[in-house]
Amino acid sequence: MEIKKDSRHRGSVSRLICLLLAVVLAAGLIISLGPGRKALAVDFKQPCSLTVKPGGEELSEDLKKADIIVDIYEVARAVDAENGQDTYRYEFLDGYKELEESMSQELNQEVWKRMAQTAAGYALEKGVPTAAGRISENELFKDLECGLYLIIARGAGIDNYKTTVKGQDGSENIATVAHSESYEYIFLPELISLPSKQDENGNHTTAGNGEWEYDIDVTLKPGRNPRAGSLEIVKNLVTYNVNDPAVFVFQVEAEIGGKNVYSDVVTMIFTEAGQKKVVLDKIPAGATVKVTEIYSGASYEVTSAAEQTVTVSATAVVSVEFDNDHSTTNHGGGGVNNHFTYDSEDGWQLEQQPANRTVGE
Repeated sequence: MEIKKDSRHRGSVSRLICLLLAVVLAAGLIISLGPGRKALAVDFKQPCSLTVKPGGEELSEDLKKADIIVDIYEVARAVDAENGQDTYRYEFLDGYKELEESMSQELNQEVWKRMAQTAAGYALEKGVPTAAGRISENELFKDLECGLYLIIARGAGIDNYKTTVKGQDGSENIATVAHSESYEYIFLPELISLPSKQDENGNHTTAGNGEWEYDIDVTLKPGRNPRAGSLEIVKNLVTYNVNDPAVFVFQVEAEIGGKNVYSDVVTMIFTEAGQKKVVLDKIPAGATVKVTEIYSGASYEVTSAAEQTVTVSATAVVSVEFDNDHSTTNHGGGGVNNHFTYDSEDGWQLEQQPANRTVGE
């Protein structure tokens, strides 16, 4: 992995001095030095490293398929604290000086989140990453100077990876996205201080007892939403028997990992030769869909494969195509279109609809 250094002007020194909270994905605790404890000076000449992990065990396997890039932005440089405190203060870089005002507040988790949002607003518009790397299992960023950094994760190959999500208080928050085949992952920007310490609960903090740690691990904690796609069923009728409408019925079953995730029955009715199409929406992306022509009318026969299988994609409509022709018989026939929907409380529900529908219109 190549790490690109940013040589931007670092800005003037902030005169705000405070004990800094932990910023490894969640605010940590401020811990005072115990009686008789000797302050351990920060070595600003020692380089730091940051290892970024793609997520917890329940997400890590699928996250590996999302082709995630992590961008690291330097927000502030660490400089000596005054009054002999065993901590350091920030020298905010140009573009991030607005964060100085937040440092004068009572620092808590919500303040850190707002600071990350402010930093991300500038970084995603005008900022240049200090380092960037693709994540497979872990990504190690070496030779980082002591200071405050912004972590932004995004999907490779996605032009518009910036989005907004609503917070619990209804506010709009900046976020970035990445896509695997089946899920959309949503990342909030995070701030982290290098170096930091660990408290008795394992939280990272820039104040308190203990030794400074210059090599820090963080784990991405994205939200995720299932992705969906569409299936098009194309029916070609070569010859039409003018006695009665031609009715064709298809069974649609979709599975992921052996579990049924979608089921429907689709009917098409022809009153002349030609082609008709039906589009089924909101099928989970990545699902394997089997479409079977289970009824070909009283006077018609299928001349293509009667059963076809495709994999649903979130980025394109997948299609199956069936051909029918008039057989030697002349029996009449008719049909209705039964649409099945699934409810977690009531199970599968039947709804009769007009034939030749395009679901989702």
